[in-house]
Amino acid sequence: MQKNIIIFICLSILAFIVVKYQNFTVILSGIAIFIIGMFFMQDGFKQLSGGLLEKLLQKFTHNSLYAIITGFVATSIVQSSTITTLLTISFVGAELITLVQGIGVIFGSNLGSTTTAWIVSSLGIDVKISTYAFPMIVFGVILRFLKTNAMKGSGNVLLGLGFIFLGIAYMKDGFDVIKDQIDLASYAMDGYTGILLYILIGLVITIVIQSSAATLAIIITALNVESITYINALALAIGANIGTVLTAVLASLTSTQDAKRVAGSHVIFNFVTAAIITIFIYQFKDFVDFLAPYFGIAETNSGMKLALFHTIFSLVGIIVLFPFIPLIAKLLEKIIPQKISSASKPKYLSPVVLNSPDAALVAIRKETINLYENCQKAMLHALNLHTTGLTKETLKVRLNDELSIIDTNIDEIYQKNLKSLYSDIVKFSSFAQEHMFDFQHKEAGELKRAASIIVEVLKDTRDIQKNLNYYLKSRNEFIKEEYNILRKELAEILIDINTLSTLENDADQLTQLEVIKSELAQNDLASSEEIDALIREDKIKATMATSYMNDSATGYSIQKKLVEVANILFVNSDLNKDLGEVKNETK
Repeated sequence: MQKNIIIFICLSILAFIVVKYQNFTVILSGIAIFIIGMFFMQDGFKQLSGGLLEKLLQKFTHNSLYAIITGFVATSIVQSSTITTLLTISFVGAELITLVQGIGVIFGSNLGSTTTAWIVSSLGIDVKISTYAFPMIVFGVILRFLKTNAMKGSGNVLLGLGFIFLGIAYMKDGFDVIKDQIDLASYAMDGYTGILLYILIGLVITIVIQSSAATLAIIITALNVESITYINALALAIGANIGTVLTAVLASLTSTQDAKRVAGSHVIFNFVTAAIITIFIYQFKDFVDFLAPYFGIAETNSGMKLALFHTIFSLVGIIVLFPFIPLIAKLLEKIIPQKISSASKPKYLSPVVLNSPDAALVAIRKETINLYENCQKAMLHALNLHTTGLTKETLKVRLNDELSIIDTNIDEIYQKNLKSLYSDIVKFSSFAQEHMFDFQHKEAGELKRAASIIVEVLKDTRDIQKNLNYYLKSRNEFIKEEYNILRKELAEILIDINTLSTLENDADQLTQLEVIKSELAQNDLASSEEIDALIREDKIKATMATSYMNDSATGYSIQKKLVEVANILFVNSDLNKDLGEVKNETK
């Protein structure tokens, strides 16, 4: 209630400013249009990347240096350090990259975010930028109506650039008018008091509009029309960098411990760097003035000097903190210890990644695998087999050992643990799909289907558990042997799927999948022939035969479903796509 009241008061004040002061309205409109442009451009780059960021983070973060370069490249591609940060949080949480690698990516993303300042400063000074905005918007709208993801993505990028250019033009016009009426530069404060005040202003602006890129666009535009002094603009840029930290921290508060650690590295980077730059701000100002001519920046071009200062800010942080990345990781792990969650609690689903499709897909996949692993453990216990050290070799020994019933209530396990986890996966996936493109939406749907099949498999196992425990203690060695074979078949396919999950090479995955499918076909045929022979030879009673036939059919259904789950969770999605296309062509 209080939050709604505060929002209402803020909106009322904003409405008063918009109505009363038209010159400020022009600037505010420019900021709003710029932010809309950033959203369109980010969506466009995400659609065009088609999982490129995910692949970059997975393949090129082997050490801290590569991680920094990857963070820089990824952020430069999508023009958003927030997206890179969310992906990093998800990947660290999903254990696809280590915390040390994640910290490196965060450091690199800070450097990558400086490219926005270079774009704004280089295009928004002497060129009449609004001239290029309208054609971009027109062609952007046209491309958005085309069918392919590449065209839609290109349309979003053009729309984004068009709105960004238009926003800069409006801000520039607004500051031009205000400068003629009110000399904001006359309110500049000298010394460190003024610097600290402007750092605070930059921080507040970034928190309010939730975009350091937009803050820097405002600063550069105001600086170009000389509405603020150069030294105060540098202080505002420092504040904007600190503001992005608070946004990341707030986003991670309700998330996983790994998310908090990644956000913590963001805090350390920006606060340490901001402290160094603030203390030596006049020396860094002189350093920028010294370097500017070597980059072809004119002495009067304060906007591009600010972009250079912003880049130096991030480079200083990387140079100073790079040797201490492992120590920072250990410190964060100590300050933010890992919580032990129950089987019913999701390990990877974090609200912070909902708006980032690539990160959300990784989280959904890892959580579905977590659901599968919990289901697998319950299944093996229901088959009276312990999971520790289970291989095909140890399985033979355990099947020959004297039977020891493991008390496993599958209904209770499902109700207390797995039902909640399954529900969380479905709920999270549904919300995440709202922000996804068609190909991502389809993948999320497949993962939800896998989760549903896993739950079906668990319930099917429950259906054969009662007969299995009963006949394994039977004096009839023939029916006992048949149920042991059923245990063996189910356990072996779980072991084979575990092997599949460890393979990364496409060819190895295909080979293992074919082995599993071949064994599945043999199991169905052998089971059918064996039971027919036992019935004909009167070695088992009719009641035993019918029970086993039903359970055998259920067991075969379980195996087929497990193969389907394995195909979705553990086989390369691109490989699956290629196989699907080949099948369609042969029909």
